[in-house]
Amino acid sequence: MNVHRYSGRAAAAIAAAVLLVCTSTPARAATTANAASASQAASSGTWGAVATLSTTAPYGSGSLTLSFANIGGVGNPAFTPQYFTVGNTGTLPLIAASYGGSTSAQPNMQFIIESCSTTWNEATGACTGGTTATVLTTPTGTSTIPSTLGPAPATSGTGIRLRASVAFNGSVPKTPASTLTISITVDRTQVRSATTTSG
Repeated sequence: MNVHRYSGRAAAAIAAAVLLVCTSTPARAATTANAASASQAASSGTWGAVATLSTTAPYGSGSLTLSFANIGGVGNPAFTPQYFTVGNTGTLPLIAASYGGSTSAQPNMQFIIESCSTTWNEATGACTGGTTATVLTTPTGTSTIPSTLGPAPATSGTGIRLRASVAFNGSVPKTPASTLTISITVDRTQVRSATTTSG
């Protein structure tokens, strides 16, 4: 009788162990599958952009001031377009930047900043194989440039080339030269965050 009761308890214990193994294995598998497909935002990184005359990194910091002299006559003014770089100075990719700054110019003058969808031929002013787009047009005369959303280099350490030119209506004195000061800022909404995937 004692042997028979012991065998029954042993059988019950074995059955319980088998049931535990059968129910816990799928749960562990599901947990592993969920962890492998999870995605999380990278926890660190910096973002920033700057306007500069440099064509390669490091790009420096601060604002950029371009000076435009009237190389024509008072009645037939002429100004040479100037090219500059907006460089990505952070570690994260950008989707846009905010352009601002100020101008010092005659009342009938304003500045235009343009981008090229391919590459500028800076000797001829052509946007080779591409199209130009206006990034911003400043108010006439001496003014503050309203904050304007514009393009930014997507990859850290790279830059995009933009062109600044003068538009005018009427005569322009030979002196003084007019200036365009460009400042670039980037906020968190203009950053494309990197992601990491586990598993």
